[in-house]
Amino acid sequence: MTRLFVLGAASLAAWFAACPAQAEDAAIKIAEAFCAARVADDEAATLNLMTPSLRQAVQDAQARNQVLADANPTEKPPFGDGIPYQAFPDAAPICKAGDTGELGGQTTIQVRYEFPDEPSGSWTDRLVLADGDALIDDVVYQQFPTDSQLYGLRRGLREAFDQY
Repeated sequence: MTRLFVLGAASLAAWFAACPAQAEDAAIKIAEAFCAARVADDEAATLNLMTPSLRQAVQDAQARNQVLADANPTEKPPFGDGIPYQAFPDAAPICKAGDTGELGGQTTIQVRYEFPDEPSGSWTDRLVLADGDALIDDVVYQQFPTDSQLYGLRRGLREAFDQY
């Protein structure tokens, strides 16, 4: 399954670069692939949809997390529950692509996590795609009305170890 996502991401990246007018379709396809990986809890497939720099940031955080876990086996490290690829740790049974947009000159696409039995638990994050690529360069988490700064995967990976 992971191999399929790797081939799919590479194909999407080539198509996205060759056909800028098709950027929205490519964004939807990458969001659908991301959603499939998240619902399946397939971390390898999730990583394969990311830019090399975001993938490296995740791997670096995992390595630092492991060092802390090994040094303090009775304490939970920052990513003791895994890397936060989404705003909330709950495993939603439904994830689907939403609207495209722009953030800082980059294409974004919404991913909606839904709980049919508890609709109030649903939320929407945004995937930020790299320019000229159909690869994810960040995941911006759902914002609340009182939030003044965007918070997402990249920022979370950077700030997680500030207290250590």
